[in-house]
Amino acid sequence: MNHLNRHERIGTGLAAGSVLLIGGSVAASSLLGGYPVLGGQGIRYLVAGLLLAAWARLRRKALPRPAGREWAWLAGLAVIGLAGCSVLLIEATRVADPASVGVVIGAAPLAIVIAAAVAAGYRPTRRILLAAAVVTAGSAAAQLGGATGLTWSGTGLLLSVGALGGAAGSSLLAAPVLPRLGALAVTIYACGLAGILLLAAAAVARSAGGPPILRTPTATQLAALSYLAVAVTAVVFLAWYAAMRRLGVERTGLFNGLVPITSLAAVALVGTGTITPLQVLAALTVLAGVILGLGRTRQIPGGTVNQAGQRPRPSAETTLVSAHGEPAPAPNPLGGAARRKAA
Repeated sequence: MNHLNRHERIGTGLAAGSVLLIGGSVAASSLLGGYPVLGGQGIRYLVAGLLLAAWARLRRKALPRPAGREWAWLAGLAVIGLAGCSVLLIEATRVADPASVGVVIGAAPLAIVIAAAVAAGYRPTRRILLAAAVVTAGSAAAQLGGATGLTWSGTGLLLSVGALGGAAGSSLLAAPVLPRLGALAVTIYACGLAGILLLAAAAVARSAGGPPILRTPTATQLAALSYLAVAVTAVVFLAWYAAMRRLGVERTGLFNGLVPITSLAAVALVGTGTITPLQVLAALTVLAGVILGLGRTRQIPGGTVNQAGQRPRPSAETTLVSAHGEPAPAPNPLGGAARRKAA
């Protein structure tokens, strides 16, 4: 921490606080049994988006409008990082132990690192591949280590891995649009799109004989939905994206390694899951794998992802923060040509 400037320390606090709230999302999702998934999550995201939009209006903060490919990035973020992740997470907690789901989601940092390496065009190091194996082993141990003994849920594991992909996508798909739009606007637009998409899907499912779009929630379900809408969506996404602008995509992603620990504590607190010694060991194994994989990897600033989704290779001109401590602007690919023309 002594080597971090003020803006990086703020980013560290934002990321750490976000992870504490994210850990409770697994437990909160497990309390929504029997409630319509699509409609409930649609309301969650619309409420979060409206709350943040109202806050921006009270602060008289103008929101930049997305243009061109930015809408595509926001749509992908809404579909994969928000709607897809939340629905898969809830379905996973219905067929698997919530603690096991939380441990699998804790592999998000490595998913981010590997995806970043592929997007940037370099091969992941042996260190990262070894860490991926450690994380995979920890996730498998969590599935096998429930209180019921050595049981395996293939469906639960697949749904958890899908939610893991959504968790990684919530960072990777937001990175290209954060530099210009900012954390507040990205969160509002993505939440609005996700809410509309989920409610439309709920209406289609209802017309095909599926569950109702919405129903009156119980007190427990209302509390869980409120927590997911306000804390895990409005607060967490805003704080997480603000941290990404200060720390970069990969360093912020490191904090996801704490999700297994916070999720195990949350499910034990609300009584929706039983924690065994093997699951605690599995959570620590995932965390150790994450630390191993992120210990000496390239750091890619959130602002250096271009609109094509490509990440420039690290160079002397690509820095995480500027000399004044602010997030460094993305390099201008036309800068060299412009200078030569001016000369």
